[in-house]
Amino acid sequence: MTRNVGPLERKILTILWQKREATAREICTCLEENDERRAYSTIRTIIKRLVRKKIISQHRHPTNRQYIYTPLITKDELETTIVRKTLSDLLKRFEQSTINYLAEELSDSKEDIEKLKQKLNEMKKDE
Repeated sequence: MTRNVGPLERKILTILWQKREATAREICTCLEENDERRAYSTIRTIIKRLVRKKIISQHRHPTNRQYIYTPLITKDELETTIVRKTLSDLLKRFEQSTINYLAEELSDSKEDIEKLKQKLNEMKKDE
């Protein structure tokens, strides 16, 4: 199960995170309000993809039989998963280059270095 999301998937998720739940029609309306006009069938396809990825859930409304969609993960959880997967892939393929790049990027900020040290210390304590 991948947690990577495309731009339109991300826009749909943003709507669901804000509203907590919505129908496909409500999602279309929100996108249109933000000048993101898409065919209803396109939105339904993207929603189905998010359900298959287990990022959102669907259930039928008891009276009008429309599907209602709800996010299964938070924005922070999704972003953390994407960052972990991306870094893990980079480390597997380009271990030394990835480590060198991260070290160079962090060396410009003492605050970032301190945060990293604190995180590493926390991880050592948890072992």
